[in-house]
Amino acid sequence: MFEFLVAKIASNNSREIKVIYLYRYLSWIFTSIFYLFDNQTEYFCLKIGVIIILFITSKIVTDLYTRYSNNSKAIKSLVLTETVGISLLLIPTGGLDSPFIWYAMNPVLVSASFLTGLFCWFDLIFYLAVSTSISYFVFNTENDTAIKIISDNSHLVLIFILMTLGLQLLLKLAHELNNERNNLREKNYQLAEANEKIKESIEHIMSLYQAVEMFSAQDSKEKLMNTIICYAKELTKSKSSFFKQIDINSSNKIITCGDISPDIHPLIEKELSSILEIKEIDKNITQIKVQDRIFAITIVKSASRLFGILGIEVEEFQENDNLYKKLFSFLTELSAVILERLYLEEIAQKLAVTEEQNRIANEMHDSVSQRLFSISCAIHTLVAKHSKLSHIELHDQLIRIMETSNMAMKELRSTIYKLSSKKQGIKAFQSDIKAYLDSIAKLNNIDVCFKCSGDEDLLTGALKKAIYRIIAESTGNSIRHGKCSEINVELNIKNICTELIIKDNGKGFIVEDVNKRNGLGIDNMKRLVNSFNGSLNIDSVLEKGTCIKINIPNRKLFTLDEGGLVV
Repeated sequence: MFEFLVAKIASNNSREIKVIYLYRYLSWIFTSIFYLFDNQTEYFCLKIGVIIILFITSKIVTDLYTRYSNNSKAIKSLVLTETVGISLLLIPTGGLDSPFIWYAMNPVLVSASFLTGLFCWFDLIFYLAVSTSISYFVFNTENDTAIKIISDNSHLVLIFILMTLGLQLLLKLAHELNNERNNLREKNYQLAEANEKIKESIEHIMSLYQAVEMFSAQDSKEKLMNTIICYAKELTKSKSSFFKQIDINSSNKIITCGDISPDIHPLIEKELSSILEIKEIDKNITQIKVQDRIFAITIVKSASRLFGILGIEVEEFQENDNLYKKLFSFLTELSAVILERLYLEEIAQKLAVTEEQNRIANEMHDSVSQRLFSISCAIHTLVAKHSKLSHIELHDQLIRIMETSNMAMKELRSTIYKLSSKKQGIKAFQSDIKAYLDSIAKLNNIDVCFKCSGDEDLLTGALKKAIYRIIAESTGNSIRHGKCSEINVELNIKNICTELIIKDNGKGFIVEDVNKRNGLGIDNMKRLVNSFNGSLNIDSVLEKGTCIKINIPNRKLFTLDEGGLVV
């Protein structure tokens, strides 16, 4: 009831003002009722007039309290004025016997709410003194002394003192509770801000995880650089981004993502060149300005190589934003690590090819080459002496040459079989996928069925890696989020395209909702499929499961006659 009445009073007022409003009108109602039905006087119209005038003055005074609630001097003047007015109200209403004597608690309540405790007691003493004086000079028909009057009404004085004391204690407690509430509200606001920052940090971490996944999937320097600038734009929520290559073996061109027209490229290159000449740029984040557009830039380099400059467009240079700086710096360092890894992988691949070439050359030299040399020498000798040899000797010599050539052919065939997994009948790609699926089946106590058809040699190395990552990502999502007990993986490798179908019996999801949230796992698969110009279709039904169908065109065509590859 109390909360309801308080809520009905001017919602823009403070809680103290609402309580003052409520107490004032309730005290006016009850004191007026007791005064109205008091039989000490016969003038009913006078009573009605007093009640109406008191209501009007109460409304005016309360509005003045509301208006000057922040002005202590004005509040003091209003309190003293109202105290005098309430004291004078006792004259026509019966003195100390008037019901309106209790209406005096209104200015005491205001004093306790907005002024000091000392002034509150001063106001009470002032009211008691004025009301006693009125009783002494106006209603003292028996000529009692002031002390006698106070003694006769000591119970009223005691009640006023106790009520004021209790009111002050309650208001003090209310102020403390209000302060605690404000502190809790501030703490709650800080916690909400911290929670938002944590959520933002989690989003950044997940986005960085997604970036690492995508970076690791790239096997081309150009694709990797495009991925870097796209993620730099997305993670920092900027309008555009660019990467300026700095490599003596490349064209040193600018790769862009977002709203950067080719006309701006020369201007960006000019700004970057001037910064590089005076060596103002290092691993710290600096800025350049091109056509009233601000770009935050930082260098991408490893301990041994300088790869280029990464830049993103910003509204204003956020030099003091630690999260922004850490995010940009982490992305730069990650790019340098991945580019360095790609560079080292290229070197390692070249060294591996060279080493394998040397091994094959040595093996051919030690076996096949020696036998071919022996055959060549034998034929040369046979040509020189064939006229002197008998028919039987000539036949025996040709038999030896044939046997030696057969041995050379066997050794050559053996070397070829050692180098070719296809000749050995080994399907390494299928074996790796099956081993992975068997592992997650045992680890999560689920049933996984894997079917593969077609020739895995039709797939490029990059496509094999992408298919493996898609299978790992989708099966992981089926187990973690779908809570499935069965997974079916079907891989069909055809001459023109490769089909991958992954089904589970999990709880499913609403595809549109996931697309709006831009889930990391699905987004990763989409990027991998799109990088090979493929298509991805997801069909999911709640409580029934999910089916993912992927179609990727093959870039290798197999020739049956030669067993070779035509790219």
